Amino acid sequence: MDIIIIGFALFSLFFGAGNLIFPPYLGKTFGSCWLVASIGFLLTGVGLASCAVIAMSKKRGNVKEFTNVAGNKLGFIVTLLVILVIGPLGAIPRTGATSGEVVIALGIHIPYILFILIFFGITLLLNVTNNKIVDIIGKYLTPALLIVLAIMIISGIIHPIGEKIIPNESTSEVFSQSITEGYNTMDALAAIVFSPIIITALIDKGYENDLLKRTGQVIAIAAIGLLLVYVSLTYLGATASGIYQDKTERVDLLISITNSILGPVGKYILAAIIVLACLTTSVGLTSSISEIFVEIFHNKISYKLMVTIIIVISVILSLIGVDRIVTFTFPILNYAYPVVLTMIIYNLRNKQVDYKYRKITFVVVSIIAIIQTIINYLNIFNVNTDNLTKTISWLPFYKSGFPWIIPFIIVFLIGVLATNKKSKYNKNIKTNVQV
Repeated sequence: MDIIIIGFALFSLFFGAGNLIFPPYLGKTFGSCWLVASIGFLLTGVGLASCAVIAMSKKRGNVKEFTNVAGNKLGFIVTLLVILVIGPLGAIPRTGATSGEVVIALGIHIPYILFILIFFGITLLLNVTNNKIVDIIGKYLTPALLIVLAIMIISGIIHPIGEKIIPNESTSEVFSQSITEGYNTMDALAAIVFSPIIITALIDKGYENDLLKRTGQVIAIAAIGLLLVYVSLTYLGATASGIYQDKTERVDLLISITNSILGPVGKYILAAIIVLACLTTSVGLTSSISEIFVEIFHNKISYKLMVTIIIVISVILSLIGVDRIVTFTFPILNYAYPVVLTMIIYNLRNKQVDYKYRKITFVVVSIIAIIQTIINYLNIFNVNTDNLTKTISWLPFYKSGFPWIIPFIIVFLIGVLATNKKSKYNKNIKTNVQV
């Protein structure tokens, strides 16, 4: 029972704004290729997050040990970048923005800025008072949310909204674009922050000697829940692709789909759950990230002050809206994900590669990812990037959004072979000495 409860807790921590707004939009975009889109989305939305939690469990939930595989300096930079992008510069303001847009889309007459102030006011209050209401929301929210989603999904399957469109993109393009869209959930990055909570809970329950196995069981429960939600919502989005092509806002599309399936009452129920889900995620992220910052600054900044700073920044950024937040954070994710994925792979590997080769790997991946990030930001502002693009466009999988992957594989394999060769050489020397 402990594993089931902790598994649902991990699901609740991951289940925030992106888990609901991205899959339907993906289905609407790619229509009849919804299953291919789902698989691509799951690779980054669930697969990377699961691997990250397992890798963190091997480090007993220690964030510093996890990131130090890249070296102290780069490890610190990546840690800082991750907690910023899933914190006050990305995920936290997105929770408030999503909730506010849902409420306004329903026709509830409340000024957007007032809603944002109330939402983050509650987040601040729950964090500084350490109120147990967050645990209560998480405990009852997940079953209620899954029940409502099950009703909506079953209804949508029995009575499809409409016909699925045939996308203009090829299957490979749908797949690659869906993988990058999965970045937007930020779950793989959030796993680095949430894992210590889950791993500490397992240790407190007495599973310290069987930590890796129990972590795997917890991940399986959370991953199955996320998988069902993602695939189902992508399918519903696909059935609406022929009707709601004019819906360019992710939140607006979700509301329209819900209204079509369950009617006016259903969308109010779903909206209430979205607000609660976002609030739970907001409180959890604010708490976790504040504690990490306090540790980084060696307790020179108090926890309550850090919470306040994060809330103020989140309020300001949430005013620009969900889609603009996504547009702002996506280029950063194009840097963070390749580097974090490299960290995950090295942490999962039992036999470590020599630091020299690990450093080369991170330098190569970082340079390519930084160039890609700069190009993405310049494109947002319609700045010509032809000259800069030429520096990495010749790399394999550039058009798919993964120019770093082949250089990473090459350097990684060279490092593994060189390390193994060195290990055998040292072993032979020891054997000869003993003889």
